[in-house]
Amino acid sequence: MARFFILSINYAPEPTGFAPKAAALAEHLARQGHQVSVFTGFPFAPRWRRREEDRGRLWARERAGTLTVHRLTHFIPRRPSSLLQRLAMEGSFSLAALAAIAPRLPRPRARPDAVLYIGAQPAIAMVARIVALLAGCPYFVNITDLAARAALDVGIAGQAVSQVLERIEFAAYRKAAGAGVLTASFRDALIEHGYPASRIHLVRDPTDLDAIRPLPRDGAFRARYDIPPSACVALVAGSMGRKQGLMNVVSAAALTRGANICWVLVGSGEMQGELVDAVRQQGLEADVRFVPFQPEAEMSRMFADADVLVLNQIGAMKDTVIPSKLLTYMAAGRPVLAAVNPTSQAAEIVRDADGGILVAPDDPAALAEGARRLAAAPPDALGACGARNRAYAERHFDQRAVVAAHERFMLAAMRGSR
Repeated sequence: MARFFILSINYAPEPTGFAPKAAALAEHLARQGHQVSVFTGFPFAPRWRRREEDRGRLWARERAGTLTVHRLTHFIPRRPSSLLQRLAMEGSFSLAALAAIAPRLPRPRARPDAVLYIGAQPAIAMVARIVALLAGCPYFVNITDLAARAALDVGIAGQAVSQVLERIEFAAYRKAAGAGVLTASFRDALIEHGYPASRIHLVRDPTDLDAIRPLPRDGAFRARYDIPPSACVALVAGSMGRKQGLMNVVSAAALTRGANICWVLVGSGEMQGELVDAVRQQGLEADVRFVPFQPEAEMSRMFADADVLVLNQIGAMKDTVIPSKLLTYMAAGRPVLAAVNPTSQAAEIVRDADGGILVAPDDPAALAEGARRLAAAPPDALGACGARNRAYAERHFDQRAVVAAHERFMLAAMRGSR
C-alpha cells in the first residue's frame, strides 16, 4: 500500500466543480488501504466565502480511517474575476500547503510515496512538484481545466499575460510521472508543450450514479418554490459565474414570456446579484426563479421536477473544462438544452448521447427557441432523451470505474519510476 499526499484547494463538502471528484478519488484510495493525506482549504465555493462555522479557524484536521484531511487558511477573492485576487488565492494556499507539509518530509515514515495535484491552479501544481522533489517521490497532475486558456476565454487575463501564465502552468506539469486529463484537447495541449504522450491518461470526470439518478416526479420541489405545476421548467443548476454567461438565460426568459416556460436558476456565484437585478428590472419575476443550492439528497427529486436541464456557457469556452453539471444532468436522466460552443467538449458529449438540443451560445433567441421546441415535444420523446443521457452516463462516467482506473494508472506509473 502507498502513502499519497493530495493537493486540491477545493474538496467536499463543496458541491460544485472538481471538489466532489477530488473527494471521491481520495476516499477510494483510502478504501483500498492506502494512507491518504489531503491538503485543502476550508469550504468556500461556489459562494466565494467561508461557512459561518469555519470563520476564525486557521487550521483543522479531519480523520476517517486511513484518510486525513488537512484544512488550511488561504485568501478568498472578493472579486473572483480579478486575476490579481485569483493569484493571491493560489499563492496563499501554496504557502500554507508548503508550511503544513515541510515538517513531515524529514521523517521517512511521514513522507509520501506519491504526490497528486487536482485542480486548475498552476501554482499549486508547482507545489506538488516541489514536494515530490524534496520527498524523492513521483508526482501526478489531474488537470481539471487549462487555467491560462480559461483566464483568456473569460476575459480575466489578456493575451500577453495568458501566455506568461501558460508557460508557468506547463512548467508545473512537465516533470509529472503521469497526467490525468479530462479531454483530448487537454492531452493535445500537454503534448504540444513537450509532455510525453505515453504518460497521459484520459480520465473521465466521475459522477456518482447512485446519488444522482432518475426518479418519478412528485412535485415537491415545485411546491416548495412556488413553481406552477403546469409550467415547462427549464432548470439551470450550479455556479453563477462569468463563464456560465447566465444573462443569456435571463434574456431568453424575456423572449418566452407568456409561453408557460419557467426558468429556474439553482445555485449561487459571482454574477447572481446582477442576474437578480436584471430579472427585477425586466419584470420577469413570474418567469424566472432563483433557488439556493439543494442538499445532495434532494438533487435527484429536484431534477425530476424539471422538464429540461439547461447548460449555458459563453461562446469563448471551447477547449477547456467539461462542465460537471452536464454529467450530473445526464445522470439524472433528463433532456438537455445546451447553449455552448459547437466545437466544445460539452457539445461533443451532447451530440454523442443524443439526449437533447444544441443551440448557438450567446444567442437568447436561439436558447428561447430551443426551450419552446422541448416544451412542445411529446412526453415520450422527452423521456427517450433522458433515458439516452442516463445510459451514456452509465457507460462513460460511473464514479466507481473512473476512480479505480485512476488508481491503477498511478500505481503502474509509480512502479515504472522505481
